[in-house]
Amino acid sequence: VVAGSAHSCALLALGTGKGGVVKCWGDNAGGQLGLGDNQTRGDEPGEMGAALPCVNLGLGATATQLVAGQAHTCALLMGGSVKCWGVNGQGQLGLGDTESRGDQPGEMGNALPVVDLGAGLTALQLAAGALHTCALLSNNTVKCWGSNFNGELGLGDVNHRGDQPGEMGDALPAVDLGSTVSAGAITAGHGATCARLVMGGLKCWGRNDS
Repeated sequence: VVAGSAHSCALLALGTGKGGVVKCWGDNAGGQLGLGDNQTRGDEPGEMGAALPCVNLGLGATATQLVAGQAHTCALLMGGSVKCWGVNGQGQLGLGDTESRGDQPGEMGNALPVVDLGAGLTALQLAAGALHTCALLSNNTVKCWGSNFNGELGLGDVNHRGDQPGEMGDALPAVDLGSTVSAGAITAGHGATCARLVMGGLKCWGRNDS
């Protein structure tokens, strides 16, 4: 189970090693429930249980991990691809624009693009801050996209990434964790990101006012 600012999602098991399906409920103003509308779910009788639809991730797609930001949700799919939906004002969906996804019919399923992580790269783990998203990649590097007000993308500037064409894929740099340093796990907070290093230790970047 994961929780955003005002929505929640659950990864429901289909069986060991088979991934699962996703159901979300709560606030849906930006399509963060991934149901093709902006109607809140779970605040009225009869909206939960079998009446609550599964998120359509695409033909044959099953999820292995979920993360939720303030008003966006991402799923790591079997095979290592990533799909994100909901509010996208800072490019936190990683699709090269600022258009929300999942709040209109026809935006989910096969119509929802996978995030371009770069040639030959897949994701091992995801993390979501309020307005940004990060992926631990198959080469043990970290890439982040979305808001960068406080340097939470770890790229040495405060420019958002993923909100314009040409910023994702091979054009998105990995976070420089240091020479010969690789990441083993990641997590994200409101404007900050941390990586646990394979050889031990922790590195964090972004907002630090507290």
